[in-house]
Amino acid sequence: MKIKSLEVYGFGKWIDKKIDPLQQLQLFYGENEAGKTTLMAFIHSILFGFPTKQSSELRYEPKNSSQYGGRLVVSDTPFGEVIIERIKGKANGEVTVTLANGEVGSDALLEKIVNGIDKATYQALFSFNLFGLQKIQQMNRTKLNRYFLSVGTLGNEQLLKVADKFQLEAGKLYKQTGRVPEINQKIKQVEAKRKQVRFAKEKNDEYTTLYTQKEAFENEIVSLRKRSVQAEERLEQLNHLATNWNHFSEMLLIQQELSQLTLAELPEDGLYQLNHLNQAIEQVRIDIMQENERSKHLKEKSKLTQSQQLYLTHKESIQELFASSDNIKAMLQEKEFIERDIQKETNLMVRDKLQLGLNIGQSIPPAQTPEQKRAYQLLYQKTRESEEKKQEAAEKTAFLQYQNESLSTQLDKIEPLLWDKATLQQVEESHQKKAARSLPEKQIQTTVPSANKKLLTAGSGILVGLFASFSGLFLSNGFSLFLVGFGLLLVISSLFLAIKKPAKNKLAKTEPAVAYTYEDYIKQIELRKQWRDKLAEIDQVAVELKQATEKSEIIRRKQQENQEESHRINEQNGYPSSFSITDLVKKGDLFDSLRERNKAVEEKEKQLEQLNEKLVEWKAQVDFLEPVIFVDWRHLPAVLSGFLRFYQEAKGDEQALAALSKKEEEHQEQLKQWVYKQRELENQRNDLFRSVKAKNEQDFRKNYVLFEERKQKQARLALLKQQVSEDISLLEQYRDRTDLLEDIEKTRKQIQQYKKTEEQQINQKIKCEVALNELEKGGAYSVLLQEYANLKSELQELVNKWASYRVAAELIERALTHARKDRFPETLQDTTEFFKLLTNERYQQVFVKDDKIEVQRQDGTIFDATELSQGTAEQLYVALRFAFVKNASDIVQLPLMIDDGFVNFDQDRKSQMIKLMKRMSEKTQIFYFTFDKEALSNFRKEQIEMLY
Repeated sequence: MKIKSLEVYGFGKWIDKKIDPLQQLQLFYGENEAGKTTLMAFIHSILFGFPTKQSSELRYEPKNSSQYGGRLVVSDTPFGEVIIERIKGKANGEVTVTLANGEVGSDALLEKIVNGIDKATYQALFSFNLFGLQKIQQMNRTKLNRYFLSVGTLGNEQLLKVADKFQLEAGKLYKQTGRVPEINQKIKQVEAKRKQVRFAKEKNDEYTTLYTQKEAFENEIVSLRKRSVQAEERLEQLNHLATNWNHFSEMLLIQQELSQLTLAELPEDGLYQLNHLNQAIEQVRIDIMQENERSKHLKEKSKLTQSQQLYLTHKESIQELFASSDNIKAMLQEKEFIERDIQKETNLMVRDKLQLGLNIGQSIPPAQTPEQKRAYQLLYQKTRESEEKKQEAAEKTAFLQYQNESLSTQLDKIEPLLWDKATLQQVEESHQKKAARSLPEKQIQTTVPSANKKLLTAGSGILVGLFASFSGLFLSNGFSLFLVGFGLLLVISSLFLAIKKPAKNKLAKTEPAVAYTYEDYIKQIELRKQWRDKLAEIDQVAVELKQATEKSEIIRRKQQENQEESHRINEQNGYPSSFSITDLVKKGDLFDSLRERNKAVEEKEKQLEQLNEKLVEWKAQVDFLEPVIFVDWRHLPAVLSGFLRFYQEAKGDEQALAALSKKEEEHQEQLKQWVYKQRELENQRNDLFRSVKAKNEQDFRKNYVLFEERKQKQARLALLKQQVSEDISLLEQYRDRTDLLEDIEKTRKQIQQYKKTEEQQINQKIKCEVALNELEKGGAYSVLLQEYANLKSELQELVNKWASYRVAAELIERALTHARKDRFPETLQDTTEFFKLLTNERYQQVFVKDDKIEVQRQDGTIFDATELSQGTAEQLYVALRFAFVKNASDIVQLPLMIDDGFVNFDQDRKSQMIKLMKRMSEKTQIFYFTFDKEALSNFRKEQIEMLY
């Protein structure tokens, strides 16, 4: 979904505000209180409803207008372009959804457009600011997978709500670390009652002494905390001084350097004058050198050359050759045109041959006959049929392999959780004995004997072991050996259990208490049922996979036969080896144009041969000028050009010689003027050196370098004084930085000692409180014993109820999870890529371990997300959010909204963040609200909306 435009009727500070159009990547810029957060809340409210009056969220009702609400124009929805309008009304406001065909709907239609996403989910994943950024840290592997499932379809969401209801009911009964749920409270009551029974007969007269000690510890803890706070305040002040110590040291050093530096006053444009004079002198020198070169050249030109002598000797013959030069030039142009056409056609032939797969010297294949075309068409049909069958077989094989790997992975997860047979039997017998002891005497007599139950268990184990062994014999993969071995081991252990004599009653009474609860036993029974189901599914998949593989082999052999037939056709007809039967059928005869080009080239070559004969004849008449025309005589155009140039030069030489003498006099006069100007400029430069008491140019420039350094040091000194002005008196109390650091370390150790002593006092206080609580307990022993038995019975009933809720929720979750793609690995891979980009590859890997997000630095060190710096942690959470949005784009696409979420990023990482936003905006619309002016330079003008 993309928001094309928005119109605010009245919302917070915005009245009659319209923004149209909105870009794929849109920047909203404004100072504090410009209304950025208000505009972001407006979009949330139009899509998901206004906050109720009882809600803690701001409603942004306008102060200066009776209108409340607005509308959005969105596109790329399942219904095309849609107008969403929400105004003041009951509860979350009155919403109207207008489709492109004129159909009008309300909340139900809007829920389909946003794909069932609610406001809380949207704000958690698609909309965030600086304070809400770290909410993503709470999402482990299970929560992220659940988000993927919940945004798939509305039906899945309803089923998940049912599962959540079961989980909620179970959570109300029991939580592992909870205190409020009934089972947790009942466990505490049972434990407390057990302790009361144990200590019911004991008495203690230490209550008064313990109470006095507890009060003394409390007073000492208050005193220690007060001293610790004072020490921490002093440590903060000392750390601030240590931060400014470098500035203080630099300030003292600059003051000392300035006191030692003495310079005379220098004119501000002195360097400019020097550079200007140097440039002028250098230019005069160049002019003098050029004038000398021109004079030398004139002297050389005044001599009579060999070409001039040759021209005078053969003047009549040369004039006749010049008269025929226009015809020769026309012949050369015609020859060039013909050669160019021949080369062009030849290149096109070479190009067409190479494109069609022919070698340059290879002959052109003959035209196809009707019989060949019919044979090619028949082979093409066979090839297409084989390819379609191959694709179907490959898809089925890939699906079966994925199914086999998925089932194996599930088995690998279940098997480490299974108890061995002896442990399961021991736990089962132990809980049966507990239940038997709590039954009335008549019910105990009707209980099934343990020996019969043992035989029943052994028989079941033998049947399961035999089934697993036979299943393994029919499989061809590595898992078959595991099934055979497991089955034999289960049969042997079951036989041993069946023939083993039962232990005496006396020994049974002395058995140690089982370490597993009844809840663990119930979970183990459910795990074993799941394990057996997965084994049966793997057997069925293996049979289908074997059949699919055999079918693929038959298709492969058929395709190979078709390919061999196609290669034979290419060899017989001279077609390129790269030609397929598809090319021969679909593209037809591709060599007709080559045959026509070859014929045209042969005709042009005959014309070129006739022209060459005439040109060679003319060249023979000009050969006597070869000693004075310095060109490539093998290249006729160059000979003609050289001849014409020779003729023109020879004609002009007579007039040129007369003018050379006059020009030489003019050059000598100009040379005298340049020499005089050079002396004048050098005198001005020497006067400039003397004005600042410099011996030469190097000494002159050195004075200006020292003058500039003094100005920079004075400016730096003023800045340093401003930075440490408040701390100068405190900094002067220390001799050096080492003295200050020693004081910091001393204060830090003092704080640690305070905390250590406080912790010791707290432990002592807790011990006194525990002892006092124990002494305050009491009650009659017989009454407490009966209450203890009643509490245990109530606890068992609650556990049974909790187990039923958990099993129902797990079945729903497992059914939905089995029906959807697991996107978590792709999300984690994209998170790693984005995090590397944002941190300039300082961190190389992101992974989830024990439902915690961890990262690996470039040097291999692994950190928990909570151990990262504020800025780096925020970059990790941004990467995780963007990765989720990317991998959920096929099931839900909503605009991303960011409200100044990157203020803790440094400049380099902020630049990388903007690159990532541009990359994400190619598929997902992004709105970025910020007050950072530097961000404006990274966006085009049409992408920026200025807020005031």
